[in-house]
Amino acid sequence: MTVHLLQARNLTKRFRLKSGLFAKTASHTAVDAVDLDLAPRQRIGIVGESGSGKSTLGRLLLGLTKPSEGEVSFEAKAHADRSHKDWKRFRMRTSLVQQNPLSALNPQMSIGEQVAEAVIVHRVADRRGALERAASMLDRVGLSSAMMERFPHQLSGGQRQRVVIARALILHPKFVVFDEAVSALDVSVQAQVASILRDLWHELELGYVFITHDLRIVRHLVDRIAVMYLGRIVETGDIKSVYSGPRHPYTKALLASVPTMDPRVRNVAPPLQGELDIHQLSRGCAFRSRCPLAIERCATEVPLLRKMDRQFAACHRAEELPRPAIARMEMAL
Repeated sequence: MTVHLLQARNLTKRFRLKSGLFAKTASHTAVDAVDLDLAPRQRIGIVGESGSGKSTLGRLLLGLTKPSEGEVSFEAKAHADRSHKDWKRFRMRTSLVQQNPLSALNPQMSIGEQVAEAVIVHRVADRRGALERAASMLDRVGLSSAMMERFPHQLSGGQRQRVVIARALILHPKFVVFDEAVSALDVSVQAQVASILRDLWHELELGYVFITHDLRIVRHLVDRIAVMYLGRIVETGDIKSVYSGPRHPYTKALLASVPTMDPRVRNVAPPLQGELDIHQLSRGCAFRSRCPLAIERCATEVPLLRKMDRQFAACHRAEELPRPAIARMEMAL
């Protein structure tokens, strides 16, 4: 029997849309009936365009946002059944790394104080012990303990992101959500941070969800991948299978849109055209207006995730999608 660190079942979140005084109540479904399983030490990437519901899903998994439907369980305990004491224990064993490190850090607190704060709040050690642990953690993410006395504005973007990672991992959590954790960094710094995350994953026996729109870097950081489109998971599977043979047109378009350094490869037209359209959610396949394979059935019937070789895809014509020998994209950072 498979032991799960975290499970999500039929996870759904609807947000009420602002409207006029006499207008009908409207809502937007940000996450739509998502199922997700995460084993201990497993790494899952959640990818998709901005507006696909990735960040909302991450917050639902951490209990920071209450679902409209469905439930999340962590270590066999449902969020809905947690007492105040359970939530405190849960917060010690989980963490979040946000996209913008500058806004995530307090400009009036030193780096050392911010990294050590969780240790003090949860009474894991006294102030002196907490600062010692903070210095050690900063060293593990490639920063000198000399940074302890500095303030966020005195650090570079890459250094601030490492501080945020150190703060998130100071209590050695078992599950972390990385929400666009490297998207604001330049490519060289991204590679450095990715290397640090790989090392920490081995050292800390960490399971995590890595949320990103960058398919180039996520390949090096996860075991499995889930592709989201307008709140729904449209394809999921192990990273090698999905990258080498995508079974959903959206996944294929995302992979094809990744820039390549190969001078022999030139995209004449963008492989993914048009914008996310929430009005497509009412019925049928939400991707149909942008899909080159769309047929009449796509406008009336929502495609469900079904097994396709070593992955799952939600597409009526998944069997017809040509299977490339290998995804055309640069794999090296």
